[in-house]
Amino acid sequence: MLRFRGQYTHAMDKKGRVSIPVRFRETLRGRYDEQLILSLWHGCLVAYPFEEWEKLEDNVEQLPRFSPVVKDYKRVFISAAQECPLDSQGRILIPPELRTRASLQDKVFFVGMTDHFEIWNRDQYMQKYEPMLEKISEIEEELSLLSEKRRE
Repeated sequence: MLRFRGQYTHAMDKKGRVSIPVRFRETLRGRYDEQLILSLWHGCLVAYPFEEWEKLEDNVEQLPRFSPVVKDYKRVFISAAQECPLDSQGRILIPPELRTRASLQDKVFFVGMTDHFEIWNRDQYMQKYEPMLEKISEIEEELSLLSEKRRE
C-alpha cells in the first residue's frame, strides 16, 4: 500500500514554491489526486491529501458542536487549512501566512507520516527530534503499552 514514508530536504524558492519529494508524489498520484490541504500544526505544516483531510473533518464533525475544545480546535487547525494543488512540475506554492507561521525558510524538511506528511523548518525539526533518537527504546515501550490497551 502506498503511504508517505521517509525524510527529505528540499529548497523553497523566494515565492514559496517547493517540490514535493518524488516518493510523496508517487503516493499522491497512485492513491489520491494531486490536491493537498495544508494547515499549521505544532510548529510545522501538515499536508493531507484531500481525501484524508475530508476524513479528518468528518471525524471533527462527529464531536460535540458546542464544546469549547472542539470550537478551539476548529479555529486553530481547521480554519488555517488551505488548498494547495501540485503544479505541472510537482511543486506546491505554500501560502505566505503558513510559511511565516511555520518559520519556513529556504530549506524545508519533509517528514512522512503514513497518511499525510509534515513540512518543517529543517533546523527546528533537527533541534526538536534529533534527541529522541536516544530515547527510542522508551518510545517503543510506550507504543507497546498503547497497543496492549487497545487490545483490551
